[in-house]
This record gives sequence, C-alpha cells and structure tokens, in this order.
Amino acid sequence: MAKISINLATGTLQKAEIIVGIDLGASNSLIAFIDPDRNPKVINDTGKGHLMPSIVHFDAAGVPLIGNEARALLITDAANTVLSQKALLGRPENELPQNQVYKPLQVTTEILKELKKRAEHALKTPVNKAVVTVPSYFTDSQRMATRNAGRLAGLDVIKIVNETTAASLTYGIGLDPMDQKTIAVYDLGGGSFTVSVMRIHNGIFEVLSTKGNSFPGGDDFDRTILNYWIDKNNLDAASTAATPSLMQQLRLKAEEAKIALSTQNIYNEKLGEIWCTLDRQTFEQLIAAMVTDTINLCKQAIADAKLTTAAIDDVLLVGGSTRTPYVKAQVTELFGKQPNEQINPDEIVALGAAIQADIMDGNRSFISLPDEDMYKEPAPSSAAAQRMLDQARAEGEQLAYLAGQFIERHRFVLTSMDISGTREILDKLRAALSQDDTDMIRSLTTELNEFTRPFASRLLKPS
Repeated sequence: MAKISINLATGTLQKAEIIVGIDLGASNSLIAFIDPDRNPKVINDTGKGHLMPSIVHFDAAGVPLIGNEARALLITDAANTVLSQKALLGRPENELPQNQVYKPLQVTTEILKELKKRAEHALKTPVNKAVVTVPSYFTDSQRMATRNAGRLAGLDVIKIVNETTAASLTYGIGLDPMDQKTIAVYDLGGGSFTVSVMRIHNGIFEVLSTKGNSFPGGDDFDRTILNYWIDKNNLDAASTAATPSLMQQLRLKAEEAKIALSTQNIYNEKLGEIWCTLDRQTFEQLIAAMVTDTINLCKQAIADAKLTTAAIDDVLLVGGSTRTPYVKAQVTELFGKQPNEQINPDEIVALGAAIQADIMDGNRSFISLPDEDMYKEPAPSSAAAQRMLDQARAEGEQLAYLAGQFIERHRFVLTSMDISGTREILDKLRAALSQDDTDMIRSLTTELNEFTRPFASRLLKPS
C-alpha cells in the first residue's frame, strides 16, 4: 500500500514546497501562505508575532540578528544595527548615505533569509519560491535588486507585485464576480506613501492610476516628533544627532508616542532628563502638512483616473500609520465616506501576496492582474533619462557581479552550456554598460537574469 505523508502543521498532504507571499516592508515584514481552507493566512512562527521588524544587527563577526532581537540592540549597539533600508535598495552608490557600512542588498537579503527560515519552521515544508511586494514607484533597478536579494536568500522571486495591487487582491477575492467596484488604496507605510485607484470586475483587477513616492511615511512622523522634543527640551540638535544611542532612544519613544496617541489624548514619558511629552492636538499640527501631501496625491490620482470621489465605492487603508485618527479623518473628508477597516492594515498586503502566490501555483485562474514585474514610467526629461541610465547601469553592474561570482563559485557543478551561455550574455552586458543605451542595458540585464534563474534556483534549493 502506498504511503501518504500528512503535514501536521498545515493539516494537508505534504507538498514538495510551498510558494509564499512576502510583504517586504520598511518598518516591518510579513510572510503569508494559503491555508487548507484556501484562505490567505499570515505566519506567526513559534509565537514571535505576525510582524517582524525590518531591522538587522551585525555582531563583531558579521553574524546577523534579525527582527525584535535586533530591535533590542538599537540603543546599545546603534552603529551595527540597521533599519529603514527599503527605499535605498537598488539605488546607485552615489545616492546612498556616506560611510554606510552595511549595504541595502545585504540587509534585505538577511531579512528575506529570516522570513524563509520562519516559514519553513512553521509550515514544516521547504520554501524556495515567493511573490514579493514593492511600492508602486519602485524603479526597474529596485525591482531587480529585490529579486537579487531573494536569490541570495535562497528564494526564487517568481513575481513582483505592487503593494496597493496586493491589497486590492485581498479585498477583491471575496467579492461577487459580477460586482464591479472602483476602489482607492491609501497606503501610508513606514517609509513611503502610495495611492492607487483600481477597478475590479469579473476577476479582472485594473489599475486606473497611481501616485506616490518615498515621502512622507510613518518614519517621517517619528522624526517630526523627535525634532519637536529636541526643540522643546532645548537640546543641541548637532550633538544629539551625533549620539546614535540617544537618537535611537528618542526615535523609539517617538514611535511609541505616535502609536499611543491613536487611542489616548496625551503621551508623557521621561528619557533621563528629557521630557517626552506630546498631546494629540500638537501631534496633529506636526503632521498636518505631510498628511495634506498625501491627500493632494489622492486628488491627483482621482483626476488621472478621470473620476470624481463620488465614483469611489470603497477606500482601503494600508500600513500601521493609517491608524492615526487624524489620517483617517482627512481620508474620510476627501472621499466622503468612512474607509473600509475590515482587513488589518498591517496584514492586507502580505495576504494579497499569498493569493498571488496561489495564482502562480496554478489556482484561481479566474483572476487577472496587471503585470508589475517592471516599472512603467512616462517619457522622461533629459535629467530623468540620465537618472534612468544611472539606475540601469547600477542594476546591470550588480547583476553582472553576482552572476560572475556565482558561476565561478559553482563552476564544477554547472554544465558547460550554463557557463558558456552566462559568459556570453555577461560579455554583451559589460560592453553595453559603457554605452548610453538604457533600453539595451535593461534588456541584457533581464536576459541574464532569466537565463541564470533556472540553474541558480536548482543549486540554491536545499537538498
């Protein structure tokens, strides 16, 4: 009689592997899967919580510690504890902070490794493939860097999905297929803001317009509170900024105050001799201009979609900072209706990524989503064209280095065709990097990525 393996963690037949969905956030990251009832579910491995802080600490030997354990070291070893790296991923070297020891690709790789480890421990199943979400404004080089970080972490990133699209998927999966809904997704993350206007009908998810950038985000709220306290306590801004441990303590207190003022009217704590006092009214005055910026982007997105606010059936909130009462009030005033709060704003993106992973696994074929693996932007100005060229070169140089190192490290197990094919494309790419043809560099970068993916995934897959 044939033996059947049952996975006790999922309650289903044991699978060779599971494709997961990952929300790679600036402040927190999450990983989700489809449970036996065909519902998306966020993984809480061994009680560590659904949210994993996107923080990495490196000890003297370079060994990483990730999540809450790293967060605890922000104060005692701030110089070797890194956070809020998402917006820097895939950017050219000249756009990174000076004297930055740990590179965004390295930090992101460690975060993805930890998420993979937690998923495999919780699900008792190999996890080698993932759908990963990114902000809508992420460039091609940033999307490619996300894939490269996944590859270095032992994950084949089979699909890149915009965060707002993933959120709409979580919302839309429960709709009657014959219903048509026009929705706005208001995504105020830790490091960015994005709004998308989308139409959902008969399983088709159509993006009508998107606006957003890397400012403002929840981290900017924290910095505003921190600067307010520096001013109120008559601290020297320069000397305070030059003391990393103090800055981290103030930043953590600011984050604590922001969260507390969602449910209470005053926050009053003391950090040594520094009073960290803030009332809700003052907090709202501090963030008013930033929230207004998000509202103006919403207005632009609605205009770009050739709609009015009256045509929006539902408003989805994404990101922990949308719990701020002032943010909710401004969104409600703009759209003339209360936002839909039935789905946890911290989890809605990861759940959508898991649904997309299920689609990639051959299920839910009735759903049609936009292709967001590449970034689409309007015809650029000359300055923007130069920026795009610089980004394409940074992306190409990064992948060329990784691919060259990979075939050298594994030359004894790769086939001659794998090696010769990779080197041929590498030669073309390296030649293109000295030219000013952005499209050619991008095309060869994509070609190299697609050629190496099958054997790289095979070699990185645990035995």
